[in-house]
Amino acid sequence: MSDSLISADLTIEGDIKSDGNLTVDGRVVGNVSCINVTINSGGFIQGNIQAHHLVSLGSISGEIHAKSVDLKEGSTTKTNLESANLQVSSGAVLQGTVNISGASTQP
Repeated sequence: MSDSLISADLTIEGDIKSDGNLTVDGRVVGNVSCINVTINSGGFIQGNIQAHHLVSLGSISGEIHAKSVDLKEGSTTKTNLESANLQVSSGAVLQGTVNISGASTQP
């Protein structure tokens, strides 16, 4: 499985699809479909996210469909979220609707 990085000085406008891992330190304006997505502090995704596992310390604006979602302290998420497993740390901001289900989500 390959690892891809969107660095802090990079903005991607368009959809991203990968069978690997994606780490976002910069900005993505578009939909993201990857196995594992990590948004670091200062990272931002404006678009829908589909993944097996999502970890965010940054900002998200868009729908999330993931088997597992972990929103860390300092993250800001405005979303309609569907997941089998959701963790929201103290200090994380989550705004929107949440649907917890056992259904599997395909990236």
